[in-house]
Amino acid sequence: MLNWTMNEIRLLIIEEHKAVRRALQTRLQSSSNLEVIAAYPSVAEWRAQRRSSNQTACADVALVGLKGNQQRPVNAIIEDIKAFQKEGAAVIVLASVADEIERELALQAGARRYLLKDINSIHLIAEIESLAAAQPG
Repeated sequence: MLNWTMNEIRLLIIEEHKAVRRALQTRLQSSSNLEVIAAYPSVAEWRAQRRSSNQTACADVALVGLKGNQQRPVNAIIEDIKAFQKEGAAVIVLASVADEIERELALQAGARRYLLKDINSIHLIAEIESLAAAQPG
């Protein structure tokens, strides 16, 4: 459940490419409505850090980058989307190139948006805020 009504929208960034991860973090921290709580190269690294620190709170929105060097199988990506959704985080998938099959599978798995990584900052922030405003509670 998003806590946007009184607080910032808490974001988690999962992006394999360090430069892209940092750029997203910098771009999104420019909005007073958003707080990037963490940025990791993979879901596995985020989970490991979360377990080791006994952190229980999840982000409101998880930005999950696709099409990295590792070319993760679609079924693993779907499982990640479902896991974030189960924890109450809305998922936005960021893809390097548009792939309609991948898009449909991600949306069917529970992703709320499927966007291209080259989206401009204003549009990305607007998408995140729109998603937050549409969430119940």
